[in-house]
Amino acid sequence: MAQKKSKLNQAKSEVIEENILLETPNFALPDEKSGIVFATHIPEMRRVVFLNGRDPGISLDFHYASKTHPLKQYTLHHGQEVDLPVEVIEHLENCAEKVYAYRQGYTGHPEMYVKSLKYIFQCKNAKKAA
Repeated sequence: MAQKKSKLNQAKSEVIEENILLETPNFALPDEKSGIVFATHIPEMRRVVFLNGRDPGISLDFHYASKTHPLKQYTLHHGQEVDLPVEVIEHLENCAEKVYAYRQGYTGHPEMYVKSLKYIFQCKNAKKAA
């Protein structure tokens, strides 16, 4: 008969510290039915200054989730210095609006086309105070 795993809340602090960052911990995880999500990956965080190029001065409210990042609601203000995961920074910096323009089509009539992309948000590295 298989040995039953001990539960996390019943383990000693040394066991918890030893197993907390393991990909396959030695304690039993809750059922999927419970709805509790365990993050087994600790994301790399960076301190950045958020700049809202679409609506400067207005806060940006959004939620983000992926396989390695659990669902989280973010509220960022223009010019705010904040710690964000690299994955979220890359997502924000890849948000773009299409810039349309007109050109002469093959029939001689003007046609609309995508001229370029305007990137909406910027996350600049925060300068460390000396």
